[in-house]
Order: sequence, then structure tokens, then C-alpha cells
Amino acid sequence: MTKKELILNILTGGHTLVWRNPADESRNFTNSIDSWVKFAKLAERGKIHSVFIADHLTFFDSWKGPGNFKDPARAGVHAPRIDPAATITAMSSVTENIGFGITFSTVSEHPYHFARRLASLDLLTNGRVGWNIVSSYLESIGPNLLNGEPFPEHDERYIKTDEYVEVVLKLLLSSWREDAVKYDKENGIFADPDLIRKINHKGKYFSVEGPGITEPTPQGFPVIFQAGTSNKGKQLAARLAEVVFVDARNNDVLANDIKEIRSLAKTYGRDPYSIKFVASATPIIAATHEEAVQKVESRKAFSVPNSGEIGFSGISGIDLSKFKDDEEVIYTGSNGLQTITSNIIKKAKKNNPTKAEVLKHYTKKNGNLVGSPQEVADELEKWVEDFDIDGFNFSISEFPGGIEDIVDLLVPELQKRGLFHTEYSGSTFRESLNEGKGSVHLREDHPAHKSRWTSDLSKEQFESQIK
Repeated sequence: MTKKELILNILTGGHTLVWRNPADESRNFTNSIDSWVKFAKLAERGKIHSVFIADHLTFFDSWKGPGNFKDPARAGVHAPRIDPAATITAMSSVTENIGFGITFSTVSEHPYHFARRLASLDLLTNGRVGWNIVSSYLESIGPNLLNGEPFPEHDERYIKTDEYVEVVLKLLLSSWREDAVKYDKENGIFADPDLIRKINHKGKYFSVEGPGITEPTPQGFPVIFQAGTSNKGKQLAARLAEVVFVDARNNDVLANDIKEIRSLAKTYGRDPYSIKFVASATPIIAATHEEAVQKVESRKAFSVPNSGEIGFSGISGIDLSKFKDDEEVIYTGSNGLQTITSNIIKKAKKNNPTKAEVLKHYTKKNGNLVGSPQEVADELEKWVEDFDIDGFNFSISEFPGGIEDIVDLLVPELQKRGLFHTEYSGSTFRESLNEGKGSVHLREDHPAHKSRWTSDLSKEQFESQIK
């Protein structure tokens, strides 16, 4: 097998779950730009592909809920959080190459407004932005963002998300011809109005006339990320995603999910290997195995009571406070993160695991990634070979120590093995992810490729193409 050049992203979004550790500085992610700047500089020093920002719109309030914000607030479980978009321009101003994968939900704002925000970020970073498309899953979104209406069921959220993405694609790719901006000072023409058109979208959820208010961006459309491997999630990934995040807590289903999405991609006319799969992982690295194990043990002293219960209850919608440790948790489906919930349940090798077993598998995010750089690199290489993944989305257990261990210990080992690049490729995020190969724009076999109004097409020719 030819060795893959891995994609490596490092995840953040707020303070870590060991914020009580005196060595952890992640508290400042929620109230200061300095930590974000430090994070980006450290990651770029290691040639990491992207700072990937996770996000949630409301409290994880299913534990002792619904609506219980007090316990997650006390424990600091995914709260407080700031708007991830606010950090990007600051990080991009002190870096040159690293990308920014940003989680934006399709329930948080109207697609016309969001298209402007997304385009603005791609413009101001010179094409270093990716959009992680999520449809959200926390039930408290209903009373907070939907005027008190119930939060939609899982499959219906994906139907709405499909249309939402369609509107944003039209606004960014089909409103302005790529050469519409003339900036002709002599004749007083900033943009040629004949090279701008309305999109006239009318669908089940949205009616958007257009045109978009922003000019074409460096990438045309940011890199498309997607997470979630439910049936609806797989269809979305196969049709639109360029990078798919997969949960690695249950390796029994990991390879099958990847094979299925690659197979589905063919039905949309796509090269199945144009989709990159990135597995979640939390490596604990030290110079020796013994030191890494000691890190794991020492951090247990800084754990926050009930953080696991609050976290799992949030993602699954199952209130674990109703179960004793040795009581079976009966799972019949949920309106939350179905794939991760199902993977955790299945990992217990029984239909109804106990609460203690559920928490064991929910909190075990690092798998066998504890050890020396050589040991961790061995395990990562094995994952690539066994499951056909293309890279990793690393969480860090503390800041800045966790990211420094990746950059200073793990990255050199991966580079020595020819598994990771030594320099960035291209000038945009999409080029970097594809090792400098291919276009800065969506590939020709991507379903949205024809939505891009290129300079060689008249308005009539373009509209005939997209019918």
C-alpha cells in the first residue's frame, strides 16, 4: 500500500474538560483572543492542516432535564461558548497557510445572511476556510431559536439542511460571474451588473430571490466538511462533503461506514476517493510510554464530577440521571447524534449496556493513543491501513500542553515516516488538503461544480447549464 500523506486537524471550541488543571489555560478561549492566536501559531508551526472549531448553540441540558442549564454551567461542559466566526480573522492575520474549519449550524440563521458571513471569512482569509455542516441536535434549540416550536426530528433536519446548503451554494457560486468585479476607475464601473443575477430559489423551507451581496471568493465555495453517519448523514456526505469526520469509538463499524459512503459517492458521479475521511482521536503523548501513562493518571485528579453524564445525555437525549450505575440503559433511537450514540451502545457488545458501561465508552476517546511518539504513530498508521481513513481530527486534553505534544513530538515522527507533509501545498485550504493537486475550486465531478458561473459563460449559457 502506498503511504497516505495524512490530514491532521486540531480541534478546539472552548475550554477543555480538565480546566481545573493548573497547567491548563483553555479558560481564555471564552473571553480573550490571545489564546486563539497562540493556538493558531502553534498549529501552523507543526504544519497542521487546520484549526477546527467545534460549536454548540445551547446548553447540554438533557442531564436532569430537559432545560437543566445549572449542572453543565457548574461543570463547564461545552459552556460558555463564543461565536466561532469571531476568532477567524484574528487567527488568519498572524498565520499564512493554516486553514480554519468552522462548525456552523443550519438552524442558527437565514441562509442569505449566513452566505454573507461565510463568504466574508473566505475573502478575508484569502481562501483558508471550510464549513462543517451540521443540523444541530440539542432539544433546547427549540425554545431558544425556533420561537418555542419543537425541535424537528432527525431526518427532517437533514431535509432542511439539504435545502439550506443548496441556497448557500447558489448565492456564492451562481449569483456573480467570477469576473463580475471590474474595479474600473476610469469608467466608474465597480462591478458589471450584467454579470450578476438573481437565484430565485423557492423551496419547502426557504424563498430567496438573490443575488448574493458578496463578490466571488478565492475558493468559490469553502471546503465542505460533514460529520455524522446516520443514513441521512451518509447521503449528505456522499453527495456534497469533501472531508467527513467519523467517530472512532467503535472500530467495528468504522470501516463499513467509510466503504458505504465511498460507494454512495459513485451514485452521484463522484470519485469515491475524492472524499477524505478524518477520524476523531485524543492522543496522550510523552517522550516515553511510562510518562504518557503518568499523564493520564495525573489528569484524573482534575476531572469534573458528572461531566461524562452531562456530555452523553446532551448528545444522545438520554437522561442518564435516571439510571443507577449498574442499571441497563435501554436505547430505542433518539433525536440526537444517532451515530455516536449507537456506536457507544454497540461497543458494549450487548443491546442494553449499563450506565457505567455507557460512560466508559463515551469518555474513552483516545483508544490506544497513549504512549511515546513512536507508539502513537504506529497506532495511527494501523488505523489508516485497517480502516482506509485519510487523517485525524485531534482533540487535546489540555492547552497548550496537548497541542505542543502533537507539534513537537508526534509530527516529527510522522514526517520521518513519510506520513505527513513538511510544507504546506498551495495557497488555499482546499489545495492544502489535496497536497497541492487539483483546482482551488470544487472538483469537476462534484455535484455543485456546474453551479459556478465561470468567465467563459454568458448569463444565457450559464442558466441553460444549471437547469
